[in-house]
Amino acid sequence: MQDSQPIRRENFLELRVHGIGEVEYLNSLASPRVRRINQWVEVAEPPVLPDHRLKLVNWSRSNRKRTGFLWYLAFPFTLANLAGRMTDGREGRIGRAWWIVQLGSLILTLSSLAWLVVLLETVAVHLPPAASFGGVGLVPLTATAVLTALLAGKWFLVIRRQAGTSRRSPGTILLHAGVVIAGGAVLARWPPGELAYAGWPSSEAPAGLRLDAMALWIAVSLAMVLVLPLASTALHAAGGRRAKRPLVPAAGAGGLLIAALLLMHSVNALVRLVLDNVLGYLGRLFKLAPAATDARPRILLARDEPLNLGDSRLDLFPFLALIALTAFVLAAAAVVLVRPGLGLGALWRGRLQRRLWWHRVIGDAAHLLPLGIPLGSVSAGAAMALAISFGEGVLGGVWLALAVLLLQVAGAAVVLTLLLRQVQPVQEVLGKVADIAGFWPVRDHPLAGVSYRNRVVAGLGSQLESAGATRVALVAHSQGSVLAAWLLAGSEKAGFDGVGTGERHLITTGSPLASLYAVFFPGYFPPGWFAILAGRCTSWVNFWRPTDPIGFPVAGAVNVELPAVDADGEVRGHARYWDEPEIVHHVQRLAARDDISAESARNR
Repeated sequence: MQDSQPIRRENFLELRVHGIGEVEYLNSLASPRVRRINQWVEVAEPPVLPDHRLKLVNWSRSNRKRTGFLWYLAFPFTLANLAGRMTDGREGRIGRAWWIVQLGSLILTLSSLAWLVVLLETVAVHLPPAASFGGVGLVPLTATAVLTALLAGKWFLVIRRQAGTSRRSPGTILLHAGVVIAGGAVLARWPPGELAYAGWPSSEAPAGLRLDAMALWIAVSLAMVLVLPLASTALHAAGGRRAKRPLVPAAGAGGLLIAALLLMHSVNALVRLVLDNVLGYLGRLFKLAPAATDARPRILLARDEPLNLGDSRLDLFPFLALIALTAFVLAAAAVVLVRPGLGLGALWRGRLQRRLWWHRVIGDAAHLLPLGIPLGSVSAGAAMALAISFGEGVLGGVWLALAVLLLQVAGAAVVLTLLLRQVQPVQEVLGKVADIAGFWPVRDHPLAGVSYRNRVVAGLGSQLESAGATRVALVAHSQGSVLAAWLLAGSEKAGFDGVGTGERHLITTGSPLASLYAVFFPGYFPPGWFAILAGRCTSWVNFWRPTDPIGFPVAGAVNVELPAVDADGEVRGHARYWDEPEIVHHVQRLAARDDISAESARNR
């Protein structure tokens, strides 16, 4: 019941929370209007500040300062962790597809062990006495020790300290550690690179043809992961009407695992190529003679001549990854093309039609992905197999030199991004994806990147508690709306006791709550969750546009559709919500304590 005494604006606070990306501190004030005078001069009008108290919460910038190159190396595991959350529930309910995700996670862990061994082998090839590694067996044992130490450190420093239901028993991490130790012991005892083998993949060695073990593992691991979406679909179909979970999370999880493994193999292949070249250059510069060919360790890397660029199959794998990516894109285009009401014609009909088309595509994801991901996995597997069949032993001469040059440039970009945090466009893309995947604490893969969610939600909660205002409007955009909703719904307490007392008004803009989170994470965002959130807000208004691919109407909120084109004729999409007149006017009415009923929100 409202107080009959007049309420001053000093008792009102607007708290803005931005979305993903490297966001500047004043970004949430809105973009300035710029008028160009001539080719040298532009005049910008600053955004108009409200006449009530305003605070801007910036959470991505502080998260960036904590992000080192190890976070980027952990990115494939973070995607696997995200896939696990798609197929699991907060209360511990486990679907059939969850077990498939765990298989994919173990494949990623074994692949990381294999690449550590390969990188150590690459170094050993360039050392004058290869015996400085203490023999062939020490290479896999060293890689096993490093990876096991990382798993142990992740458990004691991160997973064990996570608050809420994300805290798990050490069973998952013990399983991964056991697989790493077993894999390292097998490689040390029976190095597959020493096996005599004349089929594919094999490489020439002093003692004859030998198994190219790492190339074989890449082929086997990709084949297994490409089958995962098909297996998820088959298991879901086998459940028939008894299958309570929707199919799209299982299909999406399979797609994430494929992307994670392709990314891991591609990045490590590029890093190995750069490392091989740098060590070869240093060896020639300081006149260090590499070990004799027959004295080099052969565990997974059957052939690597220090003075012969592009001699390893691993060097060319990124091209196979591009072929797989192209196959997925073509499969997605085919599915969209045959889907009624979509097609591809809108992509050539102007910006407005393209934005409307993307909105329809995202809204139809529940029907597109269960067909597109399995079709893409089959197409990608077939395309890579054909490329290997027709390209093995054919590519050479100038074309091989050009391919190696392109890969060296790509590898340098990867190294600069991972180690020196350069190459700004790559950083921006990775940062945005990290802000999406980093919402989920480490649970389904122990090597996943550290999550920001609990700390950001705790920071938001502390601001609401210490606001010093009886009425607070929490205005959140995109991913910020998910964080604000998670806080107000009381999901997984993150070190705070509450959100203060008084009125708590939630305003979400361009929100992915309905379009992404409810679709892909039904175990965490079921219909009842939205009802709980609505009941814990004094009011909740959700603003969206039909040209916003992410923003959709959300159950439980008062949904207000904004015009797709502003007064100047500019088509607006996912951005430019802060200065939207409808939203500004709504917050002003809250500050003045005007009528904010659902009916008035719809009719104004």
